[in-house]
Amino acid sequence: MNRILRFLRRFMLQKTIYRTFLVYYLLGNLLLLVLLGMLSIRDSTRMITEEVIRSSNKVMEQAAQGLSFNLEETKRSLLVLASNQSVGAIMRHAEVPDMAYLLQHERNISEITQSINTYQSLISDVLILGKNGYVNNLNGRSSLWWEYSFGAQPWAQESFQPRQGDYFFSLGIHHQDYYLSSDISRYGRPTLSVAMQVKGFRREVIGSVIANLDLQKVNSMFERNNYQNRGSIFLIDENRRIIVHQNNEEIGQIMDIAGIDEIYEQKSGNFRTPLYGEEHLIIYQPTAVEGWMMISAVPMSEITSQSAPLKSNLARILYLCLILNVLISLAVTFRISRPMQGLLKTLDKIGTDDMLYIRDKNYQYHEINQIGMKFKELMDRIDLLIQQNYLTQIALKEEELKALQAQINPHFLFNTLQLLQTEIVCGNIESSNHIVLSLSHMFRYSMRQSGELVELRTELEHVRNYLYIMNKKYDDRLQVDEYIPDQRVLPCRIPKLLLQPVVENCIRHGFGEDRREGAIRISVTTVRRGLLIAISDSGKGMDADELKRLRRQLDKPDEKNGNIGLYNINHRIKLNFGQDFGIRVRSTKNAGTCVYLVVPRIE
Repeated sequence: MNRILRFLRRFMLQKTIYRTFLVYYLLGNLLLLVLLGMLSIRDSTRMITEEVIRSSNKVMEQAAQGLSFNLEETKRSLLVLASNQSVGAIMRHAEVPDMAYLLQHERNISEITQSINTYQSLISDVLILGKNGYVNNLNGRSSLWWEYSFGAQPWAQESFQPRQGDYFFSLGIHHQDYYLSSDISRYGRPTLSVAMQVKGFRREVIGSVIANLDLQKVNSMFERNNYQNRGSIFLIDENRRIIVHQNNEEIGQIMDIAGIDEIYEQKSGNFRTPLYGEEHLIIYQPTAVEGWMMISAVPMSEITSQSAPLKSNLARILYLCLILNVLISLAVTFRISRPMQGLLKTLDKIGTDDMLYIRDKNYQYHEINQIGMKFKELMDRIDLLIQQNYLTQIALKEEELKALQAQINPHFLFNTLQLLQTEIVCGNIESSNHIVLSLSHMFRYSMRQSGELVELRTELEHVRNYLYIMNKKYDDRLQVDEYIPDQRVLPCRIPKLLLQPVVENCIRHGFGEDRREGAIRISVTTVRRGLLIAISDSGKGMDADELKRLRRQLDKPDEKNGNIGLYNINHRIKLNFGQDFGIRVRSTKNAGTCVYLVVPRIE
């Protein structure tokens, strides 16, 4: 592999089309082979994982059937005891009856317990507990600690709680600390208990019959399959407590892993999660006892180790495919290089024999023949660039002409004269004089050359004259406000007639013929790129669709919608200063519109 890489490095020192093609072709094929190998390994891992899931489900089904059978036998034995007349007769008393009464009924009980002790191998012991304090077990209390308070134990109290439906239920794991210390096989050891309640005449709970299961015998029903050399199968109860496990130290521990809630939400399934510091595949199934879930945990390392031989074989195949690709690529590259060299010789003759383009020649490849048209394409591109530059200059002149034509709108002049007539008739001499002065200043300002730059203060004065006349039209209901925190920006120069069309647009579209009170605010601040001039109004504004349409028209105008003014200003700014400058618009329905102009700061 290293020799191949060194060869490719030397081969690329002289960079040509066909050699570059060779390297890229090899790299592309190598990446494709690696990708196919990774997909094959992933698919093989997935297939092995599915096989593990099937195998584990089969083992757990067998264990669940065996556990279900033994629990059914246990349930039948407890049912015989719980429904026995002698057990009910003893527990129906408010207190434990006298010895004579007990002996009369306990003979009958001992016959039943003897059959349980003989035929039920899964049961370690049976406790008969009455709410009146009566206690008995399979060997007639001879192994029990007489002074032990069974009624105070949580598991015993749970067995007395009223339940709906099936009276056969689990009490979980608890320690057998009620045996005499001489009973070494059971004293202090954990046990898994199931119970059945004893009912009175009025179906009230008067006691319970509790079977302690032999955990070693339960564990013997959980066998490992071939994929579980380091895995395990165990049981958890409805409280996520481990009740059966090959490792006795795990019994009674709470199982707290990511995804544990899925186990109780679904009937069966599988997922991956960290367990014991290593990622495991968790497979789960329900059992015959409600709330008990059977779980198989298989380390993912056991699964991935099965694909190790496949990885080795794939590596050999990849090396072989790489060698074949190198040989094929060299053959293809040399077939391409010969006609390319012939084409280069033909190009060298251009200019020596008055050739303006490459004449048709029958090369081996059609694509190389098309390269002969490159000079015509180059000339077409040069001509296109010349035309674009010419059209740009024309567009600049047209925009300047449009700006000049838009300086004094005849409709605006007519309305102003009509307003002046009204003021004169009403006898408002001062207002009439101010209107005449404002209009004359606007005429004088518009007579200047349209393409020149003017000071910002001059442009603002022109806007004030325009706003004074428009405010008279709106009966002085427009509040005009200027905010220029840094007065040093006033001498800065901007294109002439840049602000007045924006203010006119705000009044026309923001207020229209609505003579209600409104506000127009002009602010000038310094930003990183130059000057930010914001012109805002409190008019009717625009919704999101209208604003989106207006923003599109800033680059491509639509004369039907009357947004030529903003387009012209935006286009003038970009033609004069570049694409980094221009107009931005923000608006909110019934809250107003704000137009931002970004221009360079020209002192």
